[in-house]
Amino acid sequence: MNSDTFNALFRHQLVMTWVRSLLKRSLITKAEYAKIDTRIAQKYGISSCSIFR
Repeated sequence: MNSDTFNALFRHQLVMTWVRSLLKRSLITKAEYAKIDTRIAQKYGISSCSIFR
């Protein structure tokens, strides 16, 4: 894995950890979570069937 891929995966996981905390505290809905997950994955080039999602 090259450093660009690693950085993209790391940033994706960092953002999604924060988003999951918003969902857990009921600050966003499951539908909003799904939209955010898709957009963040696209932003960082993560496939929809990746094990990192």
